[in-house]
Amino acid sequence: MTDTSSVSQSTAQPTQRIKAGPNQTSFLGRLSVGQKLALAGSVLGLPFAWLAIQNVVEANRKVAQIEQEIQGQQLIDALRVSQNNTQFVRLSSTNLLSGNAAGAQDLATQRQSVQTSLQTVIDRSQSLELTDIQQAAQSALNRFNELASQVDEGAISAAQAQQAYTELLNNVITPLYGTIAKDTMLELSENLEVAELVNLVTTVLPQEGPQAGSIGSGTVTVLNKLGETREVNETAAIESQLRWDNANASQQRIEQALAEALTTSPALDRQLRPAYTDLVDAGDAIFGTVRTGLVDAEVAQITPSDVQALIPDYAAALFGSFEQATTALGTTLEQEAQQSRTQALLTALLTALGLATAAGLLHFISRSITNPLTQLTGAARNLSQGNLGARVPVTTQDELGTLSQTFNLAATQLEANERRAEQERLEQERLQNNIGQFLDVTMDIAEGDLTKRGVVTEDVLGNVVDSINLMTEELGYVLGDIQKASGSVTSGSQAVLATTSQIQEGTAMTAAEAQRVTQQVQELSASIRQMAEQAQASADAARQALLASQQGQEAVTGTLDGMQNIRREVQGVAKSIKGLGDRSLEIQEIVDTISSIARQTNLLALNATIEAAGAGEAGGRFSIVADEVRKLADNSAAATGRIATLIQNIQSEIQDVVVNVEESTREVEQGYRVAGTAGERLRQIGDLTQQSAQLAENISSATQQQVQGIEQMGSAVQQIAQIAQQSEQSVQQGRAAADQLQRLADQLNASLSRFRLPN
Repeated sequence: MTDTSSVSQSTAQPTQRIKAGPNQTSFLGRLSVGQKLALAGSVLGLPFAWLAIQNVVEANRKVAQIEQEIQGQQLIDALRVSQNNTQFVRLSSTNLLSGNAAGAQDLATQRQSVQTSLQTVIDRSQSLELTDIQQAAQSALNRFNELASQVDEGAISAAQAQQAYTELLNNVITPLYGTIAKDTMLELSENLEVAELVNLVTTVLPQEGPQAGSIGSGTVTVLNKLGETREVNETAAIESQLRWDNANASQQRIEQALAEALTTSPALDRQLRPAYTDLVDAGDAIFGTVRTGLVDAEVAQITPSDVQALIPDYAAALFGSFEQATTALGTTLEQEAQQSRTQALLTALLTALGLATAAGLLHFISRSITNPLTQLTGAARNLSQGNLGARVPVTTQDELGTLSQTFNLAATQLEANERRAEQERLEQERLQNNIGQFLDVTMDIAEGDLTKRGVVTEDVLGNVVDSINLMTEELGYVLGDIQKASGSVTSGSQAVLATTSQIQEGTAMTAAEAQRVTQQVQELSASIRQMAEQAQASADAARQALLASQQGQEAVTGTLDGMQNIRREVQGVAKSIKGLGDRSLEIQEIVDTISSIARQTNLLALNATIEAAGAGEAGGRFSIVADEVRKLADNSAAATGRIATLIQNIQSEIQDVVVNVEESTREVEQGYRVAGTAGERLRQIGDLTQQSAQLAENISSATQQQVQGIEQMGSAVQQIAQIAQQSEQSVQQGRAAADQLQRLADQLNASLSRFRLPN
């Protein structure tokens, strides 16, 4: 008996506590969870704070840029005033130097306005530290004062004054607009409305306005050159056309720029539409008048006074559009600045609110994480010290709440495991004793004593012992039945051996008889197959006779069709010949008519000859004609006689042909009837031949079926013979199996003799 004391040992082991290793934590490991959350929030919040500060800085920068653009608009407005009044000064100075005192009293006021506006530009650019603008404006003011002194002293002519003021406008004042736009960041504005207005007030109107406004002063200059004759010579025509084209091109560019600005937004349309309309109307008036009165005329139709009367309205419209565009630029910039200031304020407020909210949320989240962690840490410390009743209150539904629930479940499980381990230790000792007793019983059973039974206990081994006891009892019953069955098998196998011997003899006789029947069936099948071949040959001959009769019938049918065609052709020929006879009779009537005419002609010729003879010498020529007519009549009568004879011969021959054709027709009819009779006889022969062929086919088919039946019977007899042979082999195999079964039964009885079975 094997010692089984080591099969099962107690699983209860003393609790081992894991000691913490040396303190080798990193910097983050030494921080508390709250400190880590604060650090993470600070690190993650820095980019957002930096971005928010950048937004505030960008908003303030945009406000500063727009305020600088507003300063630029104010400089442009002051420069606009100086440019407009400089043009008035140019016109007034030209008139004054030309001897026209009109407008001279306004010259001082215009000069004062130019000087004041330029000084304003200088002062503002100096306060804004825009040195380039300040120097350019100072240079323009100095040049303007110098020209004023020269005009007052009469040191230059009217043409020179106009040229000097034009150069001042084009080379000094107009470029100053671009400098202002560049230095005050106006040209960099991203607002579409501002960009359109900046283009108008710094490029289009400053550059094209003076050129368009020169239509008045240029036209007055040309008209003054014409003198009293007012006749437009070639030089004046070229000059007037050139001045008009240049001014009109500038006018068109101004109108196009204003139209594009009008389409930018409804606000610009409301502000610039009146100025645009006034400029178009005034431009059409002055340009139309100059073109019809001077450019397209051979003699000037207008005077300098007429042109000067139109200049104020056009100048007012031109300057008004410039003023409206500059005002619209200031209004748009003010609105943009107000929006930017509001946006900057909102950005700062939202940034501060966002940072405060983030800080408060971070503090709240930190407290919601650290408080449960502190409670969980304390409970875990108590549990590690052996207090299995330690629990953590669950106050959240997040991962910490799940962790607290898991900790409570783990603590409960540990407490239950502790109680269960003690109980299992006691049960394991009892189980060890029961297993030792049961192993003794199983050793007896293994040696063949099936009367032994194990003691059934209440532990887990009791079910196993009960099952093995039941199995042992059933095994005893089964072995008893096997012993009885083994005896029965022995006697049964002996009976099977006797039976298989008889079956083997019967199957041998069956196989021999089946082989003999197979040979007889094969001989019968050969004779019937020969008879079927003869019947098939007879059927083939009948089919050939039927084919020949059908071909003969088809030939007779073809002959009948040909004779029918011949009959139709002969009848057609008879009709044609009969018609020819009728035509010959008609020809005979014509010949008779010609003969009658010939006789009458001969008689008339004779009468004419008699009358000619009675007329004497005068009828001699007529007598000759009458003789010729008579001779012709005689010839006609002779020819008619020959024709009549020929026609009679033709009629006789036609009559003979008609008789022959009718005879041929009768013969054709008779042949057609004979051929029809022959066709009917061939058809009857064909029917009889077809019946004979059908009978031969039926005989052949029946014979073939008999052959197939005999062959099937031969196959069946062969299968019977094969089955008999297979049966004989199976009987031999069964006999061998019975012998083996008897030997196995003897061996089984010998094996069962060692078992001790219950009664």
